[in-house]
Amino acid sequence: MHDFDKQPGDATKFRLEVGGAAPPKPFNFWRRLRSNPLALVSLTLFAGIVALAVLGPVIYGVSATRPDYASINAFPSADHLLGTDNLGRDTLARLLQGMRVSLIVAVYVEALNIFLGALLGLLAGFYGGLLDVLVTRLADMLFAFPGLLLAILVAAVFGPSVTERFGGIGRLLLVAGSLSLVSWPLMARLVRSRVLVLREQEYVTASRSLGANRPWIMVQHLLPNVFGMVLVASTLDIASVVINEAVLSLLGLGIQPPDPSIGKMITEAMPFLEANGWQVFFPSAALMAIVLTVSFLGDGLRDVADPSAST
Repeated sequence: MHDFDKQPGDATKFRLEVGGAAPPKPFNFWRRLRSNPLALVSLTLFAGIVALAVLGPVIYGVSATRPDYASINAFPSADHLLGTDNLGRDTLARLLQGMRVSLIVAVYVEALNIFLGALLGLLAGFYGGLLDVLVTRLADMLFAFPGLLLAILVAAVFGPSVTERFGGIGRLLLVAGSLSLVSWPLMARLVRSRVLVLREQEYVTASRSLGANRPWIMVQHLLPNVFGMVLVASTLDIASVVINEAVLSLLGLGIQPPDPSIGKMITEAMPFLEANGWQVFFPSAALMAIVLTVSFLGDGLRDVADPSAST
């Protein structure tokens, strides 16, 4: 059988015949995760935070918006485990709801980052030419604006009309979309730089010589080798997304009352810091816990997904 009659599935055999380098072996993710205490503990804590945000409001069963005028600015007690705010609303119920909002925004932003940034970076790095120039220039243009300032501009200009037309869910999606506008270019640049290296590897050249088409090469060779980097970058970016969402809420451009968010809770509690400092402490501690957990998780996953550590 001639070389040009071989199928893409014969790429490994052909590569060995011509003395080419083998593609990186896929690593056992869960085996390496179990051997990394930092990643394992961080993943467990993050799963606990997600469980609290998803199941907490249902299990706790206390309304996050209903005021108790008999317990305004109350300290933690058996009736209100974390106390109440200046309107008598249960702090724990609002905190659980605010954590859910923060995680929904983070997941939505990272989904857009992966879809837009990873996809455009993959196509630009692999195909090059005019597509690469357009994607690179667009990313550079967005990089020219301060990221959070651009998100604030979008939320301030379109926020009132979107909230009036679509309500709280529209405002939530607008905030997430404005944050993703300033996040996907970095993902695209990371993926593009990695693909520029991968496309010159000998196993990719061998696949091309066997007649494999470009989509098959991207799915078979490129995607598996950028997946770990995309996962780590997305995890690390969640921390900044949560902080930026809190900043938007602090400025009054995020989620609108009566729906709570962590940043909004901190803003509303600041005037009552001397009267009841717990109302600032609890949402601030929750925000810090989310950011630190996600940051440590990203560091751990980076160690797990490091190709140089493969055995």
